[in-house]
Amino acid sequence: MTVGTAVAVLADLRIETDGQRAHLVGDGTALVLHTDSPLQFWSTINRAALPSGVGRVSGPRALGRAADVLTQAGITIDVTGPGGMIVRLGEGAGSVLGRVTTGSPAVQFGSVPVLASTLSAQVPVRRYGLAAAGALVLAALFALFVVLRRRR
Repeated sequence: MTVGTAVAVLADLRIETDGQRAHLVGDGTALVLHTDSPLQFWSTINRAALPSGVGRVSGPRALGRAADVLTQAGITIDVTGPGGMIVRLGEGAGSVLGRVTTGSPAVQFGSVPVLASTLSAQVPVRRYGLAAAGALVLAALFALFVVLRRRR
């Protein structure tokens, strides 16, 4: 990784795309991006048109790539939602989970309670939980059927 020149940023920027809002604030090398709907904002940003010079990367690898660029510039961004910090990207961030999921050593996810509250607030957990329970019951019945059939 090439080490770039450190950058100082003074920011107070409100972003809106497809009805999703975020607020970026910071002074120096530490920035905070806050949004009330982090998953929906990420989904919207992920679908946005990029300048022609930017390569197309999506999903977790895009997060890792952004974190690496921020590290080279000496910048840290904390992405926060209503429950607290969801992810820290860039200089000084890092975790094994971040490296495994994004490919970058400069990604650190927030605490389990914050991540769980963010997911449960924005993903229909009950619907998926019910579907998962139904799938487990079907798998158990199928396994029982296979075992009983082999005994004959």
